Amino acid sequence: MSYKLGLLLSMFFLVQVFLLGGDLASITAIHNQIDAIALTAGYQISLQGSLTQSIVNMVQEEAGARIYYVNEEQRYKHYGETVVFLVSKDYKPFVMSHETMTITVRRSAVIGYFA
Repeated sequence: MSYKLGLLLSMFFLVQVFLLGGDLASITAIHNQIDAIALTAGYQISLQGSLTQSIVNMVQEEAGARIYYVNEEQRYKHYGETVVFLVSKDYKPFVMSHETMTITVRRSAVIGYFA
C-alpha cells in the first residue's frame, strides 16, 4: 500500500521535472532561432550600412523577434566602424517563472565588411 502512495507522490515531481525540461528545450530552441536570424541581420547591416526597416521587418517575420541598437547614437556609423545590436524575443515559461522571460542575443557588425 505504501508503494502506491510513494508512486503518486513521485509522479508530481516527475511531471515538474518534465515541465522544467520542456522549458529548457524551448529556451534553447528560441536562442538558436534568434542567433541564426541575428547572424543574417548582421550580414544585412554590414551590406546596407545601418539597421533599415527591411531588416526589422525580416527579423519580425522570420523569428517574431525585435532588433534594435544597444545605443541609439550608433545609428549613424561610417565605413569600417562597428555597430552593436540586440535581437530579443519573449517567452512565457511553464514552470521556471510566473513572468514572461526575454531571451536576448547581442551581436555586432562591421559596416562594409562583406561588401
